[in-house]
Amino acid sequence: MSEKGGYYSEKLEELGAHLIDYKPKSKLDIQAISLIKQTVRENKIDVVHAFNSKAISNACFALWNVDVKIVGYRGYTGNIHWFDPTTYLTFLNPRLDYMICLADSVRTMFLKNGMSSKKAITINKGHHPDWYSNIEIADLTEFSIPNGALTCAFVANNRTRMKGLHDLVEATNLLPEDANICILLIGKGMDTDEIKRLIENSSKPNRFIFTGFRNDSNSIVKACDIAISVSLFGEATQKAMIEAMYLSKPVIITNIPGNIGMVENGEGGYVINPSSPKEIASSINSFIADRENIPAMGKKAKEHIEQFLSNEKTIREYAQFYSSISEK
Repeated sequence: MSEKGGYYSEKLEELGAHLIDYKPKSKLDIQAISLIKQTVRENKIDVVHAFNSKAISNACFALWNVDVKIVGYRGYTGNIHWFDPTTYLTFLNPRLDYMICLADSVRTMFLKNGMSSKKAITINKGHHPDWYSNIEIADLTEFSIPNGALTCAFVANNRTRMKGLHDLVEATNLLPEDANICILLIGKGMDTDEIKRLIENSSKPNRFIFTGFRNDSNSIVKACDIAISVSLFGEATQKAMIEAMYLSKPVIITNIPGNIGMVENGEGGYVINPSSPKEIASSINSFIADRENIPAMGKKAKEHIEQFLSNEKTIREYAQFYSSISEK
């Protein structure tokens, strides 16, 4: 059940899926409840997998007394609290049989909020190397990057405080005066008044470039030397960092729960503590001091992420999960 006309809906139909053209409008959508109930009854459905809060709430209302497994999904760490009554309509709904968690950090969050260990299941969202094989390297001349600069990609959308962008700006103040770097801020909503003011007052205001939202963000990352993420909290697995590593870019990444295991420190990049401009600056300095080793670190980053987050592994684990709960 999804709106037709999108990229993924077309792909699903090409693969033989029967698509019901409807998207729940609220957490209590009478039409959605009726459609879910009707679809399950007429097609003898075994499993209903609901991928967001509106889908979960309506599925649970529709199927409260129906013998069918309901599976939820959560790809973000945070904003789930056992004392919040509204979460019992959605992610902590007692009618849910299972909750698929994008990462162990998400699963841990649910366990801390009272969900049983049998109900919370981790299945990482893997990637495939072929997805990146045709990405071309962007021409960065439009950004007027200084010659020889260490070019760093920082990809995010909005939420500048959570993403630690203020720490990154502060880190540049700790770099040597002659440090030749350029940081491309790729994504929408990062040019807030606060961030622009911090950059203007920093020691290297001309070394930050806002690109805004870009459809070719991966091409830009591929043209950069390294990728940086300094998030403070809330991440499950960071798509921007996964993509950068698949593009053979070494990274600087914080050791928040969602990032555990993503990077081998000192091999495919540097793992640092959140809220630490000093460690960010030290990592950037390490890349500047050893520019010749960056391609080798990028290769190690790609090799590691291909094993750690494999698309084949994700498919296999989903198949095993669906089979196991359908047999019960």
